[in-house]
Amino acid sequence: MLNYHGVTDAAPAANELGVVICKVCGEVMHTLPTNGYKKISGICGKPECRGADREDERE
Repeated sequence: MLNYHGVTDAAPAANELGVVICKVCGEVMHTLPTNGYKKISGICGKPECRGADREDERE
């Protein structure tokens, strides 16, 4: 089982080593086919995550 910085066995295929993780809640949103491990941050569709991102922009 893969466990790298809180990402546990997220890749469904052997070549999908890229993960898109919500920077607010840490949920894995997507996997991407990449040649090596890539960790990309984004914002998921949960209302509490979208609201937290807007609060950070105001500061």
